[in-house]
Amino acid sequence: MEIVPRLNQKIRYPWNIEVSPYLHDHHFEGKIVLPAVEVLIVLSNVVKINFPKINVSCLYKAHFSRFLLISPGARRLEVFVDIETTDDGGIIASLLTSVKSKDGTISRTVEHACVAFAAADSAPSSVPPFRVVNKLEGDCISVPSTTIYRELVPFGTAYQNIIGDLSVSPKGALAYLSGGGNEADEDLLGSPFPLDAAMHAACVLGQRFSGIVPFPTGFEKRIIYKKTKKGGTYIGRVVPVKVNHESLIFDAWIYDLDGIMYESISGIQMRDVSQGRLRPPPWIKADL
Repeated sequence: MEIVPRLNQKIRYPWNIEVSPYLHDHHFEGKIVLPAVEVLIVLSNVVKINFPKINVSCLYKAHFSRFLLISPGARRLEVFVDIETTDDGGIIASLLTSVKSKDGTISRTVEHACVAFAAADSAPSSVPPFRVVNKLEGDCISVPSTTIYRELVPFGTAYQNIIGDLSVSPKGALAYLSGGGNEADEDLLGSPFPLDAAMHAACVLGQRFSGIVPFPTGFEKRIIYKKTKKGGTYIGRVVPVKVNHESLIFDAWIYDLDGIMYESISGIQMRDVSQGRLRPPPWIKADL
């Protein structure tokens, strides 16, 4: 039965995340981290099961506030999802874990991410035509995907989904993206790998023009028009909205090879979460 919480009242749902082996390929400073795209899948599943009328294809105001670390031997993660309604009939879902003190006597909940899901009748955003985004202007360089995943975004094989060369200029980035594979859940939001790879392209763009190694910390709005599929091939276009040494904001679009829009993501927020410990290699930095 669908029970919608009153405004400002939260309902908490327990959830177990199965730790598939491919998740071990996503790491930060030697620690396995649940990717943001997988966090969105978890939240969408809990929302859809408990509130089936909510449109999980329209996500907005996402914030990824804290990494969710995965122990090397873990087979599942016990988490909680808090859900509350918004004024316009949508839902805000937050992913939390319970953390105990060192002596085990005190527990507290820690929020790792939150995202809002629009009501079912939410209008889609306007999107640019493919002929506009399929061209990259400005002084352009090409970075082979092998170099990206060896020196710029050093993830394991499961998360190496930029195909061939990534084109980068001050006007943005353009690449072929793989739908990936493995055991990833693609039922509600499509394959997580194309969006993840698009954010890798944004990371390279940030390293070239901002001098930091940025990680995604949120986005303003994501519309899924068609679900990407594992094994598919797509075209990703990233456009800088704001790029400086402190924060970066990008828009991104994902199309299939026929120019059909699959996803539109606006206001992707990225920043250096390593506190300066990670630095781009000198060769990628543009002469500004």
